[in-house]
Amino acid sequence: MTTAALALTSSPLRRNLAVVSILLSTLMATIDTSIVNVALPQLTKQLAVPPSETVWVATAFLLAVACAVPATSALGDQVGRRRLYLVGVPVFTLASLGCALSPTLGWLVAFRVVQGLGSAVILAVALPLFRNIFPPEKLGQIFGINAMTVALGTSIGPTLGGVILQGLSWPWLFLINVPIGAVAFVLAIFFVPGRTRQRGDYDTQGALFAAFAIACFLIGVRQLAALSTLWQGVVLLIAAGFFTWLFIRRERRAVRPLIPLGLFTGVFSLTVGTAWVSFLGQGIAFIALPFLFQSAYGASPLESALLFTPWPLVIVIVAPLSGRVADRVRPAYLAVTGLVILTIGLAMCALLGSHPPIWLVLVSTAVCGLGFGTFQSPNNRDMMAAAPLRYAASASAVLNTNRTVGQSAGAAAVSMALVLSGAAAGSVTEQAAAATTILWVAVAAGAGAAILSAVKLRATTPA
Repeated sequence: MTTAALALTSSPLRRNLAVVSILLSTLMATIDTSIVNVALPQLTKQLAVPPSETVWVATAFLLAVACAVPATSALGDQVGRRRLYLVGVPVFTLASLGCALSPTLGWLVAFRVVQGLGSAVILAVALPLFRNIFPPEKLGQIFGINAMTVALGTSIGPTLGGVILQGLSWPWLFLINVPIGAVAFVLAIFFVPGRTRQRGDYDTQGALFAAFAIACFLIGVRQLAALSTLWQGVVLLIAAGFFTWLFIRRERRAVRPLIPLGLFTGVFSLTVGTAWVSFLGQGIAFIALPFLFQSAYGASPLESALLFTPWPLVIVIVAPLSGRVADRVRPAYLAVTGLVILTIGLAMCALLGSHPPIWLVLVSTAVCGLGFGTFQSPNNRDMMAAAPLRYAASASAVLNTNRTVGQSAGAAAVSMALVLSGAAAGSVTEQAAAATTILWVAVAAGAGAAILSAVKLRATTPA
């Protein structure tokens, strides 16, 4: 770390202002993964396009984020994490303004791609920047606050979008980012520290192979949801496997690999696997629950979002506490406990039935939030702690890519369940039944993640 960075982080006020900048930008980047979803019907009407094309407003952003995170993480080591952060925040902010002013769907999708690239930069350098700012004994606490921010942004997007659309038009979904981004950028200029750059060859081939592999996987699993495009999905998944093989082959030979294969030790790999399976379950629940609320209970989009609100609300309370406790006890104990609670909460949601009392719905989603909030911070801490400091950016890339790919696979699983069961074009009752069925897959994912976390705990327990 540079002398200036050391001097900066020694001041609590300046350190806290740096944290505010990073958390504000992280909140923006994660909210925009889902805030636009509730506006898709409105966009379909106002832009006079088919619903199938409007979906690209959401998909383009997720694809850009997932494909760009590995590349931008390594680029942070090459040009400097602070310098890259000072590019990512204004790119995201100006792209948000471009989205709000877009006259056609084509322009909107294009600006969403640029917005996704800015988001990828922010997410890629956030955790490594925290490692510049805080000593190791404080990382659990700040990772807990960051996990709370990510979970809040990801979960509250539909609720916030519904509230905004109650009185304002869809461009305001993007305009709210402009003042927040401006504040985050100004604070970053004066208070976010940097560290010495690592010179060396940038792994361009690795970045391209990783991007192609992720894009083929995410688009491929979505194509599996419709029988008419099933063959396209199979071809894309085969292509994803091929590009993954090319990526691994490249990383073994690269001078400065994008994601060093030496990073994947036993503990790190188990932590990554646990996180992916948990995000798969979360991704299923995030799509299936609102769908269940609207089809089975007749809730409006806003009412559906409010029924879901206990999940992020409890995470806001629990995640920082869990992160702080993880600095004092073994994080793996908390991770296993959280996943068991999450599995119980998902089972409660799957057992709600067709006419549950509102209090039971709220309690069920709150239990899910309690479990996920207890699990995520300690698991992230374990993942980052298992990576050497020189691999911090690569570990952050794995963490963020893991989350996006896992949640996207969960969303695709819901689409596949609806199509394969015939509920996509069926009655409301059939659609509710399909949503309930796929929730049991989320329960299985939660249980699987708990088992993986227990295996990691046993593997790291001294004999």
